[in-house]
Amino acid sequence: MNRNLPTGEDAAPPRLVLRIPNELASSLPTGAARQAVEVLGRRITNDVYLPEAVMPTEEELATSLGVSRATVRDAVKVLSGKGLLRTARRYGTRVRPVDEWNLTDGDVVSWHDPAHPRIRRIFAETTELRSILEPAAAALAARRATEGETRLLLAAANAIHPGEVDVEALFAADCQFHVTLFDMTKNSVMRQMRQLILTMLRVSYEFGVVNPKNEKVSREGHIAVAEAIAARDPEGAHRAMAAMMDLNRSIIETDRSGG
Repeated sequence: MNRNLPTGEDAAPPRLVLRIPNELASSLPTGAARQAVEVLGRRITNDVYLPEAVMPTEEELATSLGVSRATVRDAVKVLSGKGLLRTARRYGTRVRPVDEWNLTDGDVVSWHDPAHPRIRRIFAETTELRSILEPAAAALAARRATEGETRLLLAAANAIHPGEVDVEALFAADCQFHVTLFDMTKNSVMRQMRQLILTMLRVSYEFGVVNPKNEKVSREGHIAVAEAIAARDPEGAHRAMAAMMDLNRSIIETDRSGG
């Protein structure tokens, strides 16, 4: 048995209080402004207002939403910051092209209907990026992680139970696993990519995990990554994480083939 792995009474992972990390918390305003942002965001992302289209006037939006014109202005500012809208004196407020949207923003992603074709594209493209980033992160973690971090990662992996109906608890455990993994790299730039990874994980759940025809989250795959890191095996950690990314790619291929 590898001396880096806990044995005996120490083998059981510590009790883990699961939570969705703060990085995933919405940055939206509160009250009526939040409601206006979310309603307009859903309308834009689900093609009620098409890209390049001119939005209704401020007065029309205020009537439609049942809010003040000042609230509409606040909402437009938020949506402009997320890349969805552009305002100019000569034409009012216009929906930006999709390529200008911030598709790494958790709010923008979550406003899409899960059945929207764009979610399929986002899932495919984020899987490509994760396949580059996460195996490398796992290899770094195997070289640099502390003993306490490896225990936390093992605990998060063991808390993943795909057969249970509580998707929120599953998502929280998965988030904890991936945030901990990026912390373990000790690479400050890579650690700042946690928000991006969490947004991509959300896409993975909304497109892949909640679809009953798809493969479930691999508990064994997460444990294999954690054990390779605990064993200080960078190549093994890289292989195990790459194998998990292959599962996501198989979901994409199944969806494309209509299987």
